[in-house]
Order: sequence, then structure tokens, then C-alpha cells
Amino acid sequence: MYVQVCTDKICRINFLMNKVTDISLADDSFISLHVQLHNQLRQLIHSGRWANATRIPSENELTSHLNISRSTVRLALQQAELEGLIERIAGRGTFVAYVPTHGHKSRLIAFVTGGIDAENHLLMLNGAEQEVRTQGYQLVFKTAKNQEEELRIFDCAEQDDLAGFLLWPNANSTQEATSDVARYQNVPAPIVLMDRKIAGLNCDCVTSDNYGGARALMQHLVGLGHKQIIFMTHEILEIFPVMERYRAYCEVLEEAGIPTLEPWIIGQPNTEIGASYALQSSLDPQSLEIQQIKRYMTSNKQRPTAIFALNDWLALLGMRAMKQLNLKVPDAISIAGFDDIDLAVHLEVPLTTVAQNPFLIGKRAAQLLLDRLENNTDSARLDFIPTELRIRSSTSRI
Repeated sequence: MYVQVCTDKICRINFLMNKVTDISLADDSFISLHVQLHNQLRQLIHSGRWANATRIPSENELTSHLNISRSTVRLALQQAELEGLIERIAGRGTFVAYVPTHGHKSRLIAFVTGGIDAENHLLMLNGAEQEVRTQGYQLVFKTAKNQEEELRIFDCAEQDDLAGFLLWPNANSTQEATSDVARYQNVPAPIVLMDRKIAGLNCDCVTSDNYGGARALMQHLVGLGHKQIIFMTHEILEIFPVMERYRAYCEVLEEAGIPTLEPWIIGQPNTEIGASYALQSSLDPQSLEIQQIKRYMTSNKQRPTAIFALNDWLALLGMRAMKQLNLKVPDAISIAGFDDIDLAVHLEVPLTTVAQNPFLIGKRAAQLLLDRLENNTDSARLDFIPTELRIRSSTSRI
């Protein structure tokens, strides 16, 4: 009898621990912890992994396992309860209350990205969520660190009861078309791409006017008298926004009769430099990226007078490198970026850059997806969201 009681108790503990370990949160995400927890509760319940009428982990168990405050847990549970996903029964605990009707139409849309580590990712997510809610849908966000993780999420579309996907693709998903394209095309739900296209995949895409924004920036630099202008990028040049910005760089110089220069390739091979990594690198004087920029700058026989950085994070690394070389921005060299991150205007020398509208990208992508869910069979659309040049102190006349 004693052994049986102990065995039952262990089984119950294991059952609850298995439930708790279904959840993991990212401390380095721009998304607050209670929103992450609420998002994962929604995924687990809508997908059926947490079935109707089953008990969910207690506040104590969630607090202990996730190492977060009780108030964070309570806020997430309150949101789930307001959505009708869970119900609390006094003296017994909290239970799943979601019951999908037979043959129901899924109202769940997945926002898939490599990670939300910058404000533009969060704004894109917010724009999409605002739009889908107005049409009675719910949004869940999922992260995929590489193309294989991305494809596994798509493979589980039916299992996870997903109506459609908003995808901000990984860098290695956007390069030359491969047999993997068929796996995207076979997904039993519509996909709308955000920011980047996937080679060979015929589906809707919403992106910034990268070419127009880069063209305005290059005309600004040429108008200031610069003739030695470098395009500074990471190694993955096949990403659609990168190609468009570089195309504008080349065409403006050609129209002005100014020769293009070999791009400065910064960072590890086949690696896209993300916001978190770039910020860490900028704080380390010995970082690979800062040392690379310094070597480029000191090894050139004819030193550039201006740098067009692929994005604001690379521009920040450029500023750090110039400071180590005792070259003042913009007196010795002008530096400009792309994105207009929040930090850009607060730098020691406020950064000239091209502002995107990630909120509108997410909102418009959601609109196209909802249109597809209404059985729109028109050909794939490519929508461009306008950009805006913002001139600040980091660029000046030569």
C-alpha cells in the first residue's frame, strides 16, 4: 500500500513536471516575459498538447521552473483566462478550458522569426498582431534559429492547428533556390514573407523600399561631394534587402561617374550580424568586427571619405572603430546607416540613416495573409513600404 501511494505521487509529480518543461522563455528577447508565457500557453492549448479539462502547472511551479516573479505568472494567466483558454477552480487548481468545435476553422496564425532581439522585430510583430485581432484571429510567435528549425515549424502546421504563417526568414533560407523550397510550397496553409524573399518560393511578400531608401542616402552622400564611398556589409549578400541596397549604391555612383569600390565584408563567414551580437561587439574594443573595420581603413591606399553601412548596427561598429583610430565623425569620415533604430539619434554623433516602418510591414503582411485565408487565388504580390531619409550629424560636406 505504501509503495503504491508513493508510486502514484511520483507519477503525479512527473506528470506536472512534464507540463512545466513544455515552457521555456528567452531572457534576451525584446518581448516581455509575461507576454512570452501567455504566447506559449496559447500555443500549447490551441495545438491540443494541453488538452481540455487537464490541469496546468500551479503558479508556484511556473515561478520556480521559469525563475520569474509570481506577478509575471499571474499576469500571463489572467490574459489566458480572459481569452477563455483556462479556468480556475477554487481548491483544485487551474485547468484548460479551450474546446475546439468539430470541423472548426482555425483562428491561429504563427509569426515565425529567427528571434526578436531588436525593436524593429517587435514592431513588426505588434503590427501583425493588431491586424489579425481585428479579424478575430489570434497570433502566436515562434523562433527558428536556422532553416531546418523553420521548416520543422511548417511541417507541424496541421498538428499545431495553424491557419497561416507570417515569416521573417532566416538568412540561409533566402539564398539560392534549393530542393527545400518544395517543403515551403507543400505547407497546407498560406505563407506571407516579411522583409525578405525566399529564392524560388512563389508567395506574397511585404518589404521596405530598400532600393529607394538607399538611393536617397547615396544621393545625399554624393551631393556632399563624396567620391570615395564604401558599402559596408556582412558576408551574406544574397538577402533581398542587402541586394537592393547595394544595387542602389552601384547605380547612384555610376550615374554620377564615380567608380564603385569593393564592399567591406564584416563578421564571420556566412553569418548575419544581429542586433544583440552587434551591440556586444561594439562594447568590446578587441572584437573581430571592430578589428576588421580598422584593418580595412588602414590598409586602403586611398582612404574612403564616407561609409554606407548596411544597417545602423554596422554603422555603430564603424563609429567605434573610427574612434579607436582617432578619426572624428564626420570631420574625417562620414558614416550613414539604415533602419533608424532607437539608438541612432542618441549616439555621441547622431546617425544619418534611412527609416523603415516595421510596424506597417507586419500590419500589411497580416492583411495579405487574411486575404489569402478568404480564398483569394490571385497571383503572388510583392508590396513595398516607403522609407524616409533622416539626415543627422554623422554626415557632412567633404
